Amino acid sequence: MMFFTPFARRRSALPARFRRPRLLIIGCGDIGLRVQRLAPATAVVRGRVYALTSSPKRLPLLRAAGITPLLGNLDQPPSLRRLAGLATHVLHLAPPPTQGEQDPRTLALARSLRRGRLPRALVYASTSGVYGDCAGAWVAETRPVAPATARAQRRIAAEKLLRQGMGRAGVRVSILR
Repeated sequence: MMFFTPFARRRSALPARFRRPRLLIIGCGDIGLRVQRLAPATAVVRGRVYALTSSPKRLPLLRAAGITPLLGNLDQPPSLRRLAGLATHVLHLAPPPTQGEQDPRTLALARSLRRGRLPRALVYASTSGVYGDCAGAWVAETRPVAPATARAQRRIAAEKLLRQGMGRAGVRVSILR
């Protein structure tokens, strides 16, 4: 007798190309390209790597790096529809906008991802600025946040949105500061 978990049953119903790991990099600038270059041996990168870009000029660069580029803009939510169900892992490197108290870009991304099969994991690159001015002291991640700038407040808003929205939906959310 074979034992199948509901997840295994659901996963095996997918075509083979969708069972392989798929990494989606949001904001694939210098750091995103380094991730692609330095991590080819990881299980995620052995699958397919996609990157969202808002610049048609970056398409050849991304293709040359072995990345499948997707044209879209976090400031234009309808352009993100194709992201739903695309990736098993998401690396969110895009910064929030330069104004406001919230991060509408992260909200648009989360809404788009929730329209399809959710990724297993999402990593968000935040900033140590969320701790405020620590006068050069070493900071433990257990330190309470004290965002002193509007930029840091937007990062905290994005972190909360991802933890509450995606995390509660079963996505493993990791915040890098």
